[in-house]
Amino acid sequence: MKKKFITLGLVIIFSGYIFSQNINILPKLDSLNIFLKENIQDTDPGAAILIKQDGKTVYENYRGMANRQKGEKLTPNTTMGIASMSKQFEGMAVLILVNQGKLRLDDYIDTYLKDLPIDDRKITIKQLLTHVSGMPEITQNENFMNSLDKPRSIDEILAIALNGPMRHEVGGKYMYCNTGYTIVVKLIEQITGQSYHDFLAENILNPLDMKNTYSCDINNNAIDIASRYRQDSTGFHDAVKVHFSNLIGGGGIISNVRDMSIWADALLSGKNLPTNYKEMWQTAILNNGEDTHYGLGMGISNI
Repeated sequence: MKKKFITLGLVIIFSGYIFSQNINILPKLDSLNIFLKENIQDTDPGAAILIKQDGKTVYENYRGMANRQKGEKLTPNTTMGIASMSKQFEGMAVLILVNQGKLRLDDYIDTYLKDLPIDDRKITIKQLLTHVSGMPEITQNENFMNSLDKPRSIDEILAIALNGPMRHEVGGKYMYCNTGYTIVVKLIEQITGQSYHDFLAENILNPLDMKNTYSCDINNNAIDIASRYRQDSTGFHDAVKVHFSNLIGGGGIISNVRDMSIWADALLSGKNLPTNYKEMWQTAILNNGEDTHYGLGMGISNI
C-alpha cells in the first residue's frame, strides 16, 4: 500500500519529519549525530533538527549558532523564518474559508478582487495556490529583490509583481509563483475583514497552541529570530537584510521546530483543523492532464 509522504521542507538548514510508520529511523541516529558534528562547527550558523515517528519525538538536536556576532547558540526556543513552508498555512487558511462557505477553490479570483490588474484571464484560487496560474513571479523583479529591507504593504508588493507579463497560459504549466500567494493573502483579508496575521493566529495557531509562530506583515516584522547568513570561499557573511513583510503569504511566517512538529501532527491527525483539511493534498492537474504533484502549499508524492 502506498503512503502519502508530505515534505514540509527546510527550516534554516534542515529539519525533518518522518511520517511513514514502517521506517525504523532509530539505528540511523548515530550516523546523523556524526554527520552533524563533522559538518556544523560550534561557531557555524546552526541547524535545528527534530524527527518524529508514530507521534513521538525520537530525535531532537540543536547545533551551532543562532547569532554569530552575539555568540547566541541555537536552542529549542530559537525562532526562524520557515521560508516556503509558510505556504502550507495559507493553504489551510483558504480551506477554513471554504469550510465556512465563504469561497470555493474553483472560484475565479476576480470574483472577489475586481480591481486586480490581471487582464481578462480567468484564474482560480486553486490555480494561484498550486503554481499553475501563469502569473509573473515577484522574485524575478530585480528592483524588488534589491530592496527587501524596505517594509511593504500587500498592495505595494502586487503593484510591482503584476507589472510583468504572464509567463504561460493559465493551467498550462507548473511554474513556482510566490505572487499567487500574495494575491490570496489579499483575498483572505478582504473576505474576513482581518489582517492575515490575525486570521492565522485566531483560526490556526492559537487552537494548535503554536505559541512561537506568527505571520509577518508591514505592522509585524520578525523579532529576535536566528540570523541569516550566506557562505562563500572566505567563510560566512551576513545575508541580505529582509523585512519579512515582503514575504507575506509565500514565505513570511516565523516559527521553530517544536511548533512545526505540532503542525506536522495536526496535518496527520486533523486535530483542530477544518473537516476538509485533506484537500491540502489534492494536486493540480494541468490542461494536458499531467499531474503537478503539488497541493495547497506542499509537494505531494507516493512512496
